[in-house]
Amino acid sequence: MNAPSRSYWVRFTLKLVPAAALLLSIGASAAQQAPTAERIQELVQAAGADYGVKGLAVAVVQDGGIVAEVAYGEASAGNPMTPMTLTNIASCSKAFTAAAVAMCVDEKLLAWDDLVIDHLPEFRMSDPWITAHMTIRDLLSHRCGLATFAGDLLWYGSDYSDDEVIRRLAKLPITQSFRSEFGYQNLMYLVAGKIIERKTDQTWSDFVRKRIMIPLGMNQSRPEAQSVSEGADRALPHIDGEVIPDHEFQACKPAASIYSSAHELTIWMRALMAGGTWQTKEIVTPGSLVEMWRPHTNTAPSGTGWRTDDFKSYGLGWFLSIDRGNKIVEHDGGMPGFLSKVSLMPGKRFGFVLLNNSNDGIVNEALKRALYAEYAGEDGMKILQRIATIKKRIDSDAKKAIAKREGQRREGTSASHEIKDYAGDYEDDIYGEATVSLTEAGELSLVLVPAKRRLFGTMKHWHNNTFRVNFPDKFLPFALVSFKLDSQSNVASFKIDCPIADFDFGALDFQRKH
Repeated sequence: MNAPSRSYWVRFTLKLVPAAALLLSIGASAAQQAPTAERIQELVQAAGADYGVKGLAVAVVQDGGIVAEVAYGEASAGNPMTPMTLTNIASCSKAFTAAAVAMCVDEKLLAWDDLVIDHLPEFRMSDPWITAHMTIRDLLSHRCGLATFAGDLLWYGSDYSDDEVIRRLAKLPITQSFRSEFGYQNLMYLVAGKIIERKTDQTWSDFVRKRIMIPLGMNQSRPEAQSVSEGADRALPHIDGEVIPDHEFQACKPAASIYSSAHELTIWMRALMAGGTWQTKEIVTPGSLVEMWRPHTNTAPSGTGWRTDDFKSYGLGWFLSIDRGNKIVEHDGGMPGFLSKVSLMPGKRFGFVLLNNSNDGIVNEALKRALYAEYAGEDGMKILQRIATIKKRIDSDAKKAIAKREGQRREGTSASHEIKDYAGDYEDDIYGEATVSLTEAGELSLVLVPAKRRLFGTMKHWHNNTFRVNFPDKFLPFALVSFKLDSQSNVASFKIDCPIADFDFGALDFQRKH
């Protein structure tokens, strides 16, 4: 939607205007055009240098054609990043899952407002009423009642299957109002992927590959890391300039597992802005595209006043907003060492993809603003420079926050028990088991069993009954594990303080098993 009047116009003319024409009419205005390939090259090179990214690939499309494909830096040591380099596009995968569901809707295998339990009888939420009323539309629009990122530790680095994650999500507490509050949810996309599997007798990966990637000619793209061919032009993820292990999804692939390149994503973008068709092949119907690109859940921050922020929303697999009077349809993606952005202005048939193999999303947002500024005839380079200055302050504040946390350690304290008394088996009712063991060196070691390959580490005494753990996962800050005693002064439980917005470690409550 572009404004209140526009939103009502869209709502009441869907049946009067052909869907494809409607898609291309939203946000139409004059005197705007894509920046030149040379200018895009200048912006990308400046952003790469000023923001310190490892590698960056950018592609810009206009009116069904490619304006520019530009790359900067390295995919891995000694290997340049190119427009053909595959990266994990993370949550930009959600748009593919929404499109896969739309294809099932177009083929009458299901409907947007079908109840989830009618297609997945074992599905449960902790609230029986929500379980009985959750629809497929709810799954894809982040309004299920769970808070943002709730339950993500169930799949992150874990060996749980999709079925096991679905079984465990039934205990997650409902903390938001069903259908009226936005809570960004990866687990609901897992559920949507499972429904695709049930209705098509194909895995989500096979369906996306056979029904979307192959017909579009996205021949190098893959649904997950495991199927990327050895020797492929593939970027490695980096944090602070260092290579880290790639995250190979076991569960929750429909939320974030796709690997693609800036070049092949231009095909995806052009097909969508052509009403869902590519070279006479209809991927999704224009009607389904309208459904995915209309507001379903309000995401606007409260108390913003009369600003374009008031009209931010989420469709089905896409965020919706307004830029200079034009409707924007986009999504970001982030996994450790990879960040992505696909942004479309359907009314102008203009769009771009930004992929980087670092862990700093500010450069993607800065380039997005610069490209839209250039499209509007403004100076995008000034925007890059201004945000680069802001980034320096953000980076400085982040370092200060780490130093402050380090400084909160209470010197001169000791644990209340002998080290061996903390060792044992513990369990969180939702997440699963954890083991605290005594090493040969006389130190404690922590392993979160479901993610034993990623979430483990030696425990160093911090203060009182709290121990510090540096997980080998460089994406995570250091964790503080605090033990509690029962009424008999026995070590009874522990909680984890690992302050990162992406995962709620604080929700875990590990009780000692007897």
